[in-house]
Amino acid sequence: MSQKIWEINGQSLELDLTDADAVERYENAFDDMNAAEKLIPKDGKASERIRACCELFKKLFDTIFGEGTSDKIFKGIPTSISAYEEIYYSFLDFARKQFDEDTKQRAARLTKYTPNRQQRRAKNAKKK
Repeated sequence: MSQKIWEINGQSLELDLTDADAVERYENAFDDMNAAEKLIPKDGKASERIRACCELFKKLFDTIFGEGTSDKIFKGIPTSISAYEEIYYSFLDFARKQFDEDTKQRAARLTKYTPNRQQRRAKNAKKK
């Protein structure tokens, strides 16, 4: 069974990426993030762009895990794009590992219950 708990900054957040409702929140959060990212001005003050990017990450986690989650995740973390990205990449690694493990488990189960064509032929040849 794949890991469904993401441990970050003293928080244990559960996310089952085989559950349709959870995947829908995940997809919607990334859709919203991509749309909002396009609205961040490319010029102007760097500090404003950094704050806007950090807000994107906060909204992403609140959409996936529930309102107020980002306050817990980023508690004590400075409004630093590097710090926020580090947490974001940790989450992406968690999700990727879960998707990969679930895919492997599904394939293993399918293989277990789907006999190999060559094995079937050999078995039929023995019967003759």
